[in-house]
Amino acid sequence: MKKWNVGELQALRAASRFLMGIGALAVVVVGFILVLYSNLTPEQKNSDVHLHDLRNGAIIIVVAAGLIVAGWKLGSFVKKLEAQTGNSAKPFGWMP
Repeated sequence: MKKWNVGELQALRAASRFLMGIGALAVVVVGFILVLYSNLTPEQKNSDVHLHDLRNGAIIIVVAAGLIVAGWKLGSFVKKLEAQTGNSAKPFGWMP
């Protein structure tokens, strides 16, 4: 088993939070855009500009959900590594 140092654990923890943050931001933004899409008239929804909006929004939400899950799994991996090595990804104890 590799001996993980504090810097590596902190980097993994930061990557986990980044993945979850980017995924959550993408879900919120796409959700807002799809709410705006629902306010369009039927003529506007059938135009070439908005033809694939729902499909593209669904694809982005699925990818964003995958990012959130990957970040969650990486975070649980960091906690497992902390328990195995005895090192902490929060060396000062006050970090959220």
